[in-house]
Formats: sequence, C-alpha cells, structure tokens
Amino acid sequence: MTNPTSLHTPNRFYVGDRVRKVGGSYEATGTIQAVFATRAGLIRYVFEFDSPPGLLHIFSGIQLEAVP
Repeated sequence: MTNPTSLHTPNRFYVGDRVRKVGGSYEATGTIQAVFATRAGLIRYVFEFDSPPGLLHIFSGIQLEAVP
C-alpha cells in the first residue's frame, strides 16, 4: 500500500499543517494530526480543532483548505 503521507496534490495536506474546515453547517480552524488511506484507497485527514481544544474529527481533502 502506498504511504498516504507521501501523496501530495493541491488538495493534500501533511501532519502539522494548519487548515480550515469549510462548507457544511460550520467552519473551524485546526491542525492535521494524521493522514491515512481508507481500505478503498481514499485519503482522509484527522483534524484537531482549535476550539474546543483536543476535539478530533476525520475529513476528506475537499472539506479542508490551507490556512495562510
């Protein structure tokens, strides 16, 4: 299996990247804490929220954008 942290396209992020969750019913800022591939080969990101601190959620790349 390909190491998902080695994949880099315009919609990909790395552990430690600062990102914003966009779309849906809320927006939030946080940090990427893990990157992995599902059994179907789709890349997912573990996002740690700034507020509330420590809250983790899994998102796809289209739900996130880089924070400058």
